[in-house]
Amino acid sequence: MNARQGILAMAMAIATLFVPHAACADVPAPELMAKLAEHAAAFEQMRNHASFSIAAHLDELDGDGAVTSTKSGTARVEADGNATHVIVRNYVEDGKDKTGDAQKEQREYDRKRARRSDDELLHMPFLERERGKYVFDEVEHDPANPARVRISFVPRQATTHSLEGSAWVDTSTGRVVSAGFKMSRTPMFVDFIHVTVEFAAQTTLGPAVSKVTFDGGGGIWFFHKHFVGNATLSDYRITP
Repeated sequence: MNARQGILAMAMAIATLFVPHAACADVPAPELMAKLAEHAAAFEQMRNHASFSIAAHLDELDGDGAVTSTKSGTARVEADGNATHVIVRNYVEDGKDKTGDAQKEQREYDRKRARRSDDELLHMPFLERERGKYVFDEVEHDPANPARVRISFVPRQATTHSLEGSAWVDTSTGRVVSAGFKMSRTPMFVDFIHVTVEFAAQTTLGPAVSKVTFDGGGGIWFFHKHFVGNATLSDYRITP
């Protein structure tokens, strides 16, 4: 995996929201779904209005789980209200500094990303315009916190832009606390990618992503890779 693939794997996990359906489930209350839609709408605004720092680490593993390659880097995502720009601060691959290569590849990726339509982006299932595409179930209550419940979401029709998983939400605020998911259909040469997200960063638009962990694999023919990684997001600033 080259520098660009390493960065794209991290981006996919961040961009870039796996928990099975429970046997006993209830339909979430309409009032709760309305609050979650408001949270999702505020979160959507962060696409072009939230600037933040990110520190990411990615390990490739062999069939026995031993680390065969390590990649890490830091970057700053700057938003101006209309678009975001990723500034790679440093990138190290297997102990070698490849910051220059990563910066060049990130600029090329940003240019391609700027041409994508809204339909090509991933969105929170709770977003008002997305809700009709999913089936939601309230599948678990937190015994330690009665205000917290877990809601599963499954697409009515799986696409490369839909998600399947669940989220722990606070019923008192209608905000997502954490989520675990997988892509309903993975891109070419990606076998699977499971992601967990924590929303512990506080901003004027509400809770933002504070940590992402991911586990994935893919390849072509018999050249398969397994990777695990994590990313920490901090130092948020919201641009009006």
